[in-house]
Amino acid sequence: MEHAVTHACLVHPHPLECEAVAEWLRKKSYIELVGKCASLEQFALLSYLRDIDMVLVFAHHTGQVAEQVLKIRKQNSRIRFLLLAPGASAESIREVVRSGVSGYIVPEAELDEWERSVRAVAEGKVYYGQEIMLKLAETAPDDMGNDPNRSKKDFLSKREVEILRLVASEYSTNRIANELCISDKTVETHRRNLFQKLGVKNAVGLTKAAVRMGVV
Repeated sequence: MEHAVTHACLVHPHPLECEAVAEWLRKKSYIELVGKCASLEQFALLSYLRDIDMVLVFAHHTGQVAEQVLKIRKQNSRIRFLLLAPGASAESIREVVRSGVSGYIVPEAELDEWERSVRAVAEGKVYYGQEIMLKLAETAPDDMGNDPNRSKKDFLSKREVEILRLVASEYSTNRIANELCISDKTVETHRRNLFQKLGVKNAVGLTKAAVRMGVV
């Protein structure tokens, strides 16, 4: 089934590199590039903000990205963000994920990973590059000791934790079923149970919960 064209905006601080990335995006049939900005601050001021589905954000560091994304999502919660920035600390990455970013890869990633991440976020999925996932898995943040989401892990079965981890890694229902040698129906049952236990409504919510709980 054909997916609708995603209206995207590119945020890049360097004009020449920005135009090179823009040219690459213009070759994608599923993307319509409708704007370019040098920063998220400029993006937030666009008059056509509500017409944009997705933003590709290039940044030298995560810095104020989480705060800026939260502000923009208050204006338009349907906008999806793909961040291309160097791998920061695990807690900085978690902060960015909690802000509502759907994808995060390092700019040095291969072009095929750029393609996978852009397509995934354009289709409303989540995508985290291998380097980002490894960074998240390094350590649990120090301030999660009293986080109620941490204790929720104790109420999940071993199978539910496995499925939560795979959902956060963007595995499809069928791929999860094959990985765990169970049926698609069983996977969907576990997903519904996870939605209820974790108080979320979709795969993005499950991924955020997985990050908070330290299972990815």
